[in-house]
Amino acid sequence: MLLKKELLGKEISPRLSRWLGLALTVQLVLGLLLSLGVILLFAQVADEVAEGETRWFDTSVLLWIHGHSPGWFYEPMLLITALGYYWVVLPLMAVVVYAFYHKGAQISAAMLVISTLGSIVLTTVLKAVFQRSRPELFDSGYAASFYSFPSGHATVAVGFYGTLTLLLAWRLKGFRRWAVAVSGLLLVLLIGFSRMYLGVHYPTDIIAGYLAAPVWVSFVGLCYFLWRTFRRRASESISEGD
Repeated sequence: MLLKKELLGKEISPRLSRWLGLALTVQLVLGLLLSLGVILLFAQVADEVAEGETRWFDTSVLLWIHGHSPGWFYEPMLLITALGYYWVVLPLMAVVVYAFYHKGAQISAAMLVISTLGSIVLTTVLKAVFQRSRPELFDSGYAASFYSFPSGHATVAVGFYGTLTLLLAWRLKGFRRWAVAVSGLLLVLLIGFSRMYLGVHYPTDIIAGYLAAPVWVSFVGLCYFLWRTFRRRASESISEGD
């Protein structure tokens, strides 16, 4: 019986290794294709913005939001937009990173730091490159500084809140996973909408921010997936060996 178990383990291990290699290859290819598609889409939006081809779209959407939003939106939008500022995101990141590290999730903590700081650096560089002025279509009583394209709030919303949602949802199952995923997505979308409601970003700024961040986040997420897969397969191999 012991000999049979050892022979069975020797037959299964190479098969698992081949399937693991194939699965990882497929995931890597899909991740690279997704990143390439997002990069191309971002380049298309950036080119149209630079050529002035989005002016009618940007103006029409901003004026429509301004004309059709109720007055009581103002205070909630101020609160939501504050969640995208660095002085809010960075302390929140520190707290979450400490919680991850305290629970032994050092990899998750490191990935959240890399994703958030990477998004901040990315959006700062892109703003300096494109140097798009802020919209001045109406006075909402709210002012913002620096350049407009892409939206730093949208980029960091995906980089921090999006990655945090990914890390939490990965650890949950069933209804709780979906609740976290929907809540995270809704928060990211609301932060982007708040910038348009306050009149400090064009719609294409928000779209570009949402496109810029996934390039970085997808890379971080792919690394996290590969690490989790290798770790799980290694544990299964050790268990089979015992």
